[in-house]
Order: sequence, then structure tokens, then C-alpha cells
Amino acid sequence: MIRLGVRARFALLAALLVLLVGTLVSVVGYLTLRGAELGQASAQARDQARQLTGLIEVPGVPPAAEPDRNLVDLRDPSLSTDFARAGQLVLVTGPDGRVVQRSDGANGLRAPPSLRSRCLTAGEASLRQSGPDVAVSCRRVGTRERPVGYVLVGTPLDRALASLSRLRTGLAIGLAAGVALAALVALWVARRALRPARQIAETAESIRCGDLSRRIDYRGPPDELGILAHELDGCFAELEQAVERQRSFVSDASHELKTPIAAIRAHTELLRGWAGVDAPAREAALASLDQAARRMGRLVADLLHLTELDRAPPTARLPVQLDDLLLAVVAEAQPLHPEIPIRVSQLDDAAVTGDALRLQQLVMNLLDNALRASPPGGEIDVGVRDDGTVVTVTVGDQGPGIPIEALERVFTRFYRVGESPAAAPGTGLGLAIAREIARSHGGELTAQNRPGGGATLHLALPRVSPLANAHRSHIDPTEPERTVRPVDHPSTRR
Repeated sequence: MIRLGVRARFALLAALLVLLVGTLVSVVGYLTLRGAELGQASAQARDQARQLTGLIEVPGVPPAAEPDRNLVDLRDPSLSTDFARAGQLVLVTGPDGRVVQRSDGANGLRAPPSLRSRCLTAGEASLRQSGPDVAVSCRRVGTRERPVGYVLVGTPLDRALASLSRLRTGLAIGLAAGVALAALVALWVARRALRPARQIAETAESIRCGDLSRRIDYRGPPDELGILAHELDGCFAELEQAVERQRSFVSDASHELKTPIAAIRAHTELLRGWAGVDAPAREAALASLDQAARRMGRLVADLLHLTELDRAPPTARLPVQLDDLLLAVVAEAQPLHPEIPIRVSQLDDAAVTGDALRLQQLVMNLLDNALRASPPGGEIDVGVRDDGTVVTVTVGDQGPGIPIEALERVFTRFYRVGESPAAAPGTGLGLAIAREIARSHGGELTAQNRPGGGATLHLALPRVSPLANAHRSHIDPTEPERTVRPVDHPSTRR
């Protein structure tokens, strides 16, 4: 089976449409003109027959229209010579059908019995005679009971039929030319209109073969294909970024997993050797194995969480009292680092819309980052501020701060600026996860350095109407700032 391309199908459809419409118009026009030509010839024959019949004398019947008018006999040759119009064929017969007289050239004109029978009954009758082609009109002379004869007048159709033949030829040639022209124009239009589709296919093929930087770069009119090309360019750009992120992610994850895996293998070899019989060495190796396994567990958990965020961002949209959430997270995080107090400097009554568990994890990651960056004896400053349209959560530390060139890179996956020597090594994914959660809630997470040293993380989220809660809208400036002290309860943090 032959498969035609889109352009060929479009051209074929246009040609068929022109053929159908052209044929319909041509047939209707031709039949209308043919009917008009033949009808005009028949009308001329009828008029001539009526005129000649009115000139013939009928015995015992005076003329009705002009009583004093001179009439001629049925056999008077003037009927077919003097009174006949030029180009008309006249044949006069008696009541028995025998020819009485005929005009020049009327030898082929015939009066068949069927025509005379209808003419006798109705007074007049018409037909089209072929060989030669003539429009014949018959009119009775006399009454039906006493007919005197018949007058037959024929109008030759050779000129009309020749004109109709030329018209048929012209219509056929014009229709064929119109179909061919329509097919060519449709093919050109389709080729021009589908040029972006060809560019799209070539670009997609290049991208499939590995050239992710290739783009369509459509510069035509902003029609449907133009919109499609622009949207696909955006998709290709996002695909390139996603593939680059994936490659970077796999590379970074592989690099991060090498260290704990190497530590596990090294300490496993030690346990198989001399450390297996040396109690202190065995305990140290087991502790190192436990630390490496925990680090791998945290890393794998964070990777799975990032994958979940990429695949299905949070969809829960419920009111969350952010000030209450901050106090709960601070109470959970403080016992993990009792040597670094957490001070709540501002606590506005602020509510946002989102997933409470995700937002709690976001704030916990911010606090965990600040605790890792702060030296022992330092202080963490947190707060919630409501400015009427945006709720801002701030988490500041007294660590070494962030280099200017790294203020944006700290939110990149696996990027780490530096950590407190006393803090456990991180995975470099906490702030990346925090920003993903913030953006999935319509917010933004940024970082800046503090004038006196350290860094501050700013979380901005859209505000909703505040919910009623037990604490005051703002911390009373007359009271001392509250500092959350360590409490004795097990941590629920993973």
C-alpha cells in the first residue's frame, strides 16, 4: 500500500476539492446554457409556426384577430418563401401527412405520425430531430374535427451544438488546468507551511542522537506551528537542563558514596585482620563502620527525598501556623546541640498554606545547617515576620559566613562551603531540599552574610489569613528575648 506524506495528501485533497467543485459548477453551467440555447431555438420555431398558421385560410372559419386580413391557401408557395424567416425550415403537409410544400433546405425535415398525432390533439407539439439536428415545432391548421393540414417549422441547431461542443472542451481543459494548478499551489503552500514541522523533526532527531543543545529557532509567523516550535524549544531546553542535572547528580552522588563505601571496606578488612582480635581496635572499627553506614543512610534518604520532590511536588494545601511550627522545630533541634543555644528574636502570628510536614522538614534543614556552621558557644537567631503579604522565616548563625561567590551555590546539590569541626559531616543536600520545598510552596529561599559575621537564611512564603493561636502576635519588646534551652526528650529526627 502506498503511503503518501502530509504534503502529498494535502495537495491531493485540494485537487480533489477543486475537481469536485469545478465539475459541479461546470455541469450546472453547461446544462443551464444548453437548456437556454435549445429553448430559444424551440421558441423561435413555435413563433414562426404560429405566424404562418395565422396566414392560412381555413374554409368556413373567418380569421379571429383581423377579419379583413388577406389569407393564403395552404398550397400557396409564399408560405415557405416570402413569409418564412431566414434560417428557418418550413414544411407544409395536408391532413393526411402528405407534403404540400417545403422551403429550401427542408428536405431533411420530417413529420412523423407521432408528432402529427400530438399536434392534432393539442393544436401544437414540439420535438428535437436528429440527422440533421433541428428543433421542430408543429401547428395544426383548422379544427381538431376538420383539420386542413399542418405547418412544421424547424430551427437548425448546428451552430448551438457547435458552441456547446466548444464550451464542453473549454470546460474540460479549464477544469484539468485548475486541478493541476490547485495541486501545485497546495503542494507549495503545504511545503511552506510544514517547513517548521521538518525543522522540528530534524531537531528532534539531532537531540535523540545526543545533541541536546540543538534548537528549532523558528522565525516564522506566530501561527499554530510557530507556537508549537517555541514550546518545543522550551521543552528541549528543560530536557537539556534535566539531563545535565541528572549527569551532575549521578556524578556527585557517586563521589559522595565513594568515601563511606571505602571506609566500610577498609574497616571490614581491619576487622578480618588484626583488629578482629584487638578489642579497642575492634570497637574503633565498628564505630567507624556505624558512622559510615549512618552517613550513607542519610545520603540515600536525602537522594530519595529529592527524587520524590522532582517527581511529585507537595500537593497538600492546608493552613499552617508557621510560628507554631517554628517553635516545635526549635524544641526538637535544640537538644541535639545543647552547646549552641537557639534564640527566638521575633515571632509574629503568621499563617501560610501548604504541607505541614514538608514545611517542618524545610525549617529543620535550615536549623541543622546553622547548627553545623556555628562553633561551640555560638548562638542561633531565628524569627518569623509577617509584613502583610509575605511571611519571612530567618535563621542566622555565628559561623564563618558564606563566600560572596557561593551565596547562590550553597543551594546546589552536594555543594558544601564548610562545616564546624565539631559537627558531623553533612551530605550537601539539606539546603537543596529546602529550596525545592520552598519553591513548591510558591516561596523562595535565599542566603546573605551578617555584618558581624555568620550567615542568615531567609525563607519567604505567601501569607494567608492568620489563624487563632495561644501566643501573642509579636514578642513583647519589654520582655527579654526568649532562648530555647535543652530539654530531656529523645530526638525524632532521622
